[in-house]
Amino acid sequence: MNQKSLLFKRLFRFSFLIGSVSLFSSCEKDENISNGDVLQSGTGPYFIAVKASSGTEYIMQAESLEEGDLNISSNIMELPQTEYTWIFKEDVAIGMVYQQQFAGIGYGFRYKKDSSLEKLGEFKISSRFSNYGFFGSQLMTSVAGQVSADGTRNDGATFSFWDINDNSVSLERTTTIWTEDITSNDEQITFAGVVDLGNGEFLSSMVQSSFNQTGTGNGSSIGDVAFPDSVWVAHMDKDLKIKNIYRDDRISYSAGQYRSQVFSQLGKTDNGTVYVFSGSFDKNTTKACGALRITTGSSEFDKDYYFNIEEQTGGYTIRRLWHMTDNKFCLEIYNDINISTITPGHQFAIVDMEEKSFKWISGLPNKSLILSGAETGGVPMFNDGKLYMPITSFGEDASIYIVDPESAQATKGITLKGVYEIRTIGYLNYK
Repeated sequence: MNQKSLLFKRLFRFSFLIGSVSLFSSCEKDENISNGDVLQSGTGPYFIAVKASSGTEYIMQAESLEEGDLNISSNIMELPQTEYTWIFKEDVAIGMVYQQQFAGIGYGFRYKKDSSLEKLGEFKISSRFSNYGFFGSQLMTSVAGQVSADGTRNDGATFSFWDINDNSVSLERTTTIWTEDITSNDEQITFAGVVDLGNGEFLSSMVQSSFNQTGTGNGSSIGDVAFPDSVWVAHMDKDLKIKNIYRDDRISYSAGQYRSQVFSQLGKTDNGTVYVFSGSFDKNTTKACGALRITTGSSEFDKDYYFNIEEQTGGYTIRRLWHMTDNKFCLEIYNDINISTITPGHQFAIVDMEEKSFKWISGLPNKSLILSGAETGGVPMFNDGKLYMPITSFGEDASIYIVDPESAQATKGITLKGVYEIRTIGYLNYK
């Protein structure tokens, strides 16, 4: 089957599934849910995206994560696709499915005053995406390796800006910038991470590489990296004009990777300091897994700050990370020393970046027993002073472990019966 036929088949399947979303709730099944309808997936501010052993994904809601086990047989909404990556802002939840060379698919919800979820609608990211984040009131996505209309260039980075309206998610604009000459290294750039600076500007890490898998018009993955011992971060405005470039040779580039999708390794603290982590993913780098920082208003990396995280882990490196509170981050750490784009990370630690302190999280199942989070799921949540970690072990239903950020001690909390994996946990606030 050729690519056009395969794409048509996938889009047809997606359109069919959209029309047949099943609601397992006290309401009757509605096979034609229009934008703006309220979806009965339970009640409560906790948004839990889950996967059953069949591979089907659902949305559940909960009033509490501290007590009362949940069951997948009630109060759920079936989703039309799988492998959603969810991000949250105030009362909005946005899920996106990365489909390699095919258009990405999105799904939006809004949290209502009565604790229910309202559907904002499905949307298609035609340009594809490997990077995403909230910027101001908008969702922003980007992908590298785009080909110009005349076919003479293939170093485009295409950014799409999405308006989140009362009852829809709609494309506001798409802009492509040409990246080969940004750092004068004659390589394309893949952007990783979106750090909103709150003033109409943002930071994004730049991964420079050769032009891999180009010429198809469908974008490219990261190619060979000629400069694996350097890091670059772009400071850009809303029109994608480069305001400044941060460069340093103390760490490797800042981005994690699962297949051709990138993970952000940037994090902003409560006081506005941005920590730039590097998992030292490239096999040719000589730099240790570590972090630098950019203080508020600075035009360069802090010359007096460097945190060698690899020394603390005994040689293991970072896969993903999440800001919790103040200067504290939760680190997801690879299981193995020698890694690839499909190596899982089932070791976790809490770091205080200001104090340069490191604590392994204790009380979790052994890394060899954990099934969840091997791809893009297993995303934890920090709320009200606690870290909630979704973990599935061999032969067990998914559970939520509650971690004290000071002691890094985990305690097993509620279980979600019938759930193979918790993709993401989020907390929504009614505006």
